[in-house]
Amino acid sequence: MMDVQVEVSTRCNFDCFYCAGRDMVQGDMPMERFRAIVDSHVARYGVPRRLSLQGEGEPTLNRDFFAMAAYARAIGAEPFTITNGTYKYPEHFLADFRQVGVSLDTLDAGEAASIGRHNLERVIEFVENLRGKLDITIFSVAVSASVQPVREWCRKRGLRHMIQPLQGKDDYSRRYPQRIQLHRQPTEYRCHLLENDAMRYYDLTGGEMPCCFIKDASRFESIAALRSILEGRKVPPPCAGCAHLR
Repeated sequence: MMDVQVEVSTRCNFDCFYCAGRDMVQGDMPMERFRAIVDSHVARYGVPRRLSLQGEGEPTLNRDFFAMAAYARAIGAEPFTITNGTYKYPEHFLADFRQVGVSLDTLDAGEAASIGRHNLERVIEFVENLRGKLDITIFSVAVSASVQPVREWCRKRGLRHMIQPLQGKDDYSRRYPQRIQLHRQPTEYRCHLLENDAMRYYDLTGGEMPCCFIKDASRFESIAALRSILEGRKVPPPCAGCAHLR
């Protein structure tokens, strides 16, 4: 049973330097398109185990966000999201969410601002308001040594903590400072996401992809094309530099 991730918004009230979303067309997915995507996926693949409402934007900026979560639960999927934690009414998550992710890279307000993350105090308050009521995972991008204090902060509060490496793909790394250089050449030309049909990612337009790491959709032809190129021991253009290729 594959997981599904739907990019419900590319807009964000943060401007993190490592986020590919700020270079994308900014907008929200209409509820009608969301329903059509979900219904089509269920008809072809079955009900997903988990349906994540997230992409390169802040999902709660979509005014239909909570209606989308309710629709996911109504079809029998477990709704999930990763939010930046600035939504003013955390109690709204309690109706349909059992699990939620919150992105938090540092506990230092100055460093957070330098990364492009704002209103750290509200983010902390968001987590504290939902702690003990939902299963919370804190996601930290590995941009500095500050993730270790975040890990300890999570441990003391009984929160799960996940450290996410920076992506080496061009559609991400072109935004990184010059000091960050990530290049990686695969040796086996294999991708477990493709091999196992582990997930489906639907972008803002409804385009179907095998993962959430292809941000320049102009270079994406089809899932079958990706498989064919890898079988020829070449790197598909949309996958160049991806950490999931081995």
